[in-house]
Amino acid sequence: MKQSVYWLLGLFLALFLLLCGGETAVAQSPNLNSSADPSFGLLVTFRLMGEVDSEIRAVTLFLNSTQFPTPLSVEVRFSQMDDQLTAGYDLDPTLAKLPPFAEVHYWWELTTAASETITVPEETFIYQDDRFDWRILSEGDVTIHWTGNDPELGVLALDIVADGRQLLDRILPQTAVSPLNLYVYPDTNILRAGLRLAGRDWQNGHTDPDLGVLLLTAVNRNTAAADLGRSIPHELAHLRLYQLSPTTSWPIWYEEGMAILAEGEDVVGRDLLATAVSNNDTLPLLALCTPFPVVESENGLALAESVSLLRYIQAQFGSQALRQLGTVYQSGAGCQDGLEQTLDFSLAELNVDWLQAQQPQPAWLAFLSQNGLWLLLVLGSFGLMALLVKR
Repeated sequence: MKQSVYWLLGLFLALFLLLCGGETAVAQSPNLNSSADPSFGLLVTFRLMGEVDSEIRAVTLFLNSTQFPTPLSVEVRFSQMDDQLTAGYDLDPTLAKLPPFAEVHYWWELTTAASETITVPEETFIYQDDRFDWRILSEGDVTIHWTGNDPELGVLALDIVADGRQLLDRILPQTAVSPLNLYVYPDTNILRAGLRLAGRDWQNGHTDPDLGVLLLTAVNRNTAAADLGRSIPHELAHLRLYQLSPTTSWPIWYEEGMAILAEGEDVVGRDLLATAVSNNDTLPLLALCTPFPVVESENGLALAESVSLLRYIQAQFGSQALRQLGTVYQSGAGCQDGLEQTLDFSLAELNVDWLQAQQPQPAWLAFLSQNGLWLLLVLGSFGLMALLVKR
C-alpha cells in the first residue's frame, strides 16, 4: 500500500516538474524590444535589444509570409554585457524575394546556456514600396493608394471597385476580398522594376494574386477612367478566385474569361471571334480545356472564345449558371466535366449551340434588333394619327 502511495506521489512530482520545465523552455521575455526597419529594394534591418537574466548561447531570427513556402530562419550575431542583450540582422530583400506590400511576420528565439528557449513574441510589418509619397483614400474596407497631384483619381478608383464588386457578386461564387488595398502606379516600368526585385513580373497584364493587393497603372490621366475601368475589375476577378480557393487550379479558359468578362465590352476579342466564325476557323470548345496556344493570334482567339462562351451561358441560363460553374470547378471537377455537370448536356452539344449563336444575323433581323423599338413607336404614331383623322 505504502509503495503504491509513494509511486503515485513520485508520478505527480514528475509531472509537476515536467510541466514547470516546459513553461521555462518556451518562456517569453517582456524586457526585450524587437523592431524591423524596411527600406524598399535595399535592406530590412532587424534589431533586438533588452535585458535578459540568463546567459544566451544563440539567437535565431524567424521570418514568415504567405510568399514563403516555409518560414525562413537565420542565426544572428549578438552581444551580451551585464544582462543587456543586443542582436541584429540586415536582410537583403531581393535574396529573400520579398514582393512589394508583402506582409511579413517575424519573431526571435533565444537559446540559453541551460538549453532553455526564450521566445520573443511575433511582430508584423508591411514591405511597403517607399519610392513614392502615396496619397491615400479609404471608404469602408477599401483603401486606394496613388501618386501625383490629381485628387480625383482615388475617387475614380473607389467607384470602379464598387461597380466591379457588384458585377463579380453576380457571376462568381461568394467570397470576401476584405480588406482590399489597391496601389495605382504612375508608370508600368516602375511597377515591373519593383516586382522584378522579388523575381516576379507583370505577366499578361496582371500581377500574382497571392500578393493580396491590386497593383495597377494609370499612366495618362486622360485615359485613366477607361484604363482603370478595365484593369481593376480584371485584377479583382483574379484576386477573388484566388482567395476563394488558393489551391484550386481553375481552368485557364474560365479564369481568364471571367477576368475579361468583368472588364465589360471586349471589342478586340469580339471582332477577332467574328472573323474566325466568318472564316469557319474557330477553335473547338474542347481545345479550351487544353493549354492555350503560344502563338499570339491563336491565344487571342482562345481568350475571345472563352469570354464568348461565358456570355452565352449567362444569356441562356442566367448569372446563377456562372456562379454554379465556379462552385463545381471549386469542388474539383475537371474542365469538361464542370461544364457538362453545370449545364447538363455534352460539350459537343454545347459547341454546336454556342457556335450557332455566333453566326451573323441577317441584315433585316439585325436592323430590327437595333431599331425595333423605334419602329414600333413610329408605327404606333401613324396608327394614332389615322384614328384621329377618321374622327
